[in-house]
Amino acid sequence: MLAQNYDYMSYDDFLSFNENYQNKMEYYDGVIICMSPVHPKHNKVQNKIYFQLMMLMGDCSQCDIYTSDVAVKFENEEEKYQFEPDVMICCDDKFDKSIYVGKPKLVVEVLSRTTESRDLGIKFDIYAKYGVEQYWIVDINEQEIIVYDHNVNGRFMSMITYSLEDDDQLDWKGSKINLKSIF
Repeated sequence: MLAQNYDYMSYDDFLSFNENYQNKMEYYDGVIICMSPVHPKHNKVQNKIYFQLMMLMGDCSQCDIYTSDVAVKFENEEEKYQFEPDVMICCDDKFDKSIYVGKPKLVVEVLSRTTESRDLGIKFDIYAKYGVEQYWIVDINEQEIIVYDHNVNGRFMSMITYSLEDDDQLDWKGSKINLKSIF
């Protein structure tokens, strides 16, 4: 793999560029990451999580569930980030056009070979820093879901690993998700 140098791109330039580009992209405070198509197994697990959460939420009129077609933006005076989580739950209507600008209640990222370092690195840090309440890392290969919870002052204070091998049921807001229904 060859390393390439890229110039800093402002967020406004990114938005303009993104309008004319067919593939998904994420913005990392000046750096653009072009997203590759996901593996069918990744997509299948993402959809199963979405479906399970939809069933648990029922007729909840306060929250909505979105998949990776909806972006979320985090920013302060010094930095901006825009990600496209595999699944997220938002309980307010804080949108700037098609980009969510609030704090998601839940963000789910399904690990893949190309996204693992970002999902466990910068995304983990940014989701914590900007107050995401709960962050799930879904590892298809290990058939487990790691739940980071209880965000206090930009740090997740709790981590629980749920495993298909241990026949675990993930506890989400008092409801159970059987990992067999995901993997």
